[in-house]
Amino acid sequence: MSSRSKGRFKDVLVTVAIVLTGLSCGEHRATAPETSASRSDGSSPSLVECPSNETTTTSAVVGLRGGVINLGGTSITIPRGALTAPTLLQVTVPASRYMEIDVTAVGFTSFLFQQPVSVTIDYSRCTRSDLDQETLHVWHIDPVTKELLEDMDATDDKASRRITFSTGHLSGYAVAN
Repeated sequence: MSSRSKGRFKDVLVTVAIVLTGLSCGEHRATAPETSASRSDGSSPSLVECPSNETTTTSAVVGLRGGVINLGGTSITIPRGALTAPTLLQVTVPASRYMEIDVTAVGFTSFLFQQPVSVTIDYSRCTRSDLDQETLHVWHIDPVTKELLEDMDATDDKASRRITFSTGHLSGYAVAN
C-alpha cells in the first residue's frame, strides 16, 4: 500500500471513529430509584398532587451569552457558554394532577448543555399545608408515564414555595415528596 493510500485509509478510519463515537453519545436514561435509598423512612417517593386544568407555556431564543426564561415563578437560567448556538427553548407547565414542568429545546428530541443550567419550579399553586412539613425533591420524570427517573438534588425554599436544581439536560421534571 502506498503512503498516500495509507494516509487516506487512516483518514477514513478516523472519520468512522468520530461518527461512531457521536452516535453512541446521548442522554442516558436512569433506572427507577431504589426505594430504600430514596427516603429515610423507607417509603418510595411520590409525585406531589396539585391539580391544574390550565397549560401555560413560553419560549425564547437564548444565545451564547445565556439568559433567563420565566413562566410565572418557574424559570430556567442558562449561563454564558452553556449553549454552542442560539437555541429556541420552551418551558411548559402542563395541565396535570401533578406539579410538573417540561423544558425543551424546540426541534430536538434530547438536548445536553455544555455546562449546568439552573431550573426553578414554582409550586405556590399547591395549597396543601402539609407540604410545609415535608421534604420535597425534584425528579427527572418520563413525561408520558410519570416514572421517576432521577432525583435532581434540589433545594426547597419553603417561604417562596419554589424549588431549584441544576441540570445538564432538558426534560420533564416534577416535585415529589
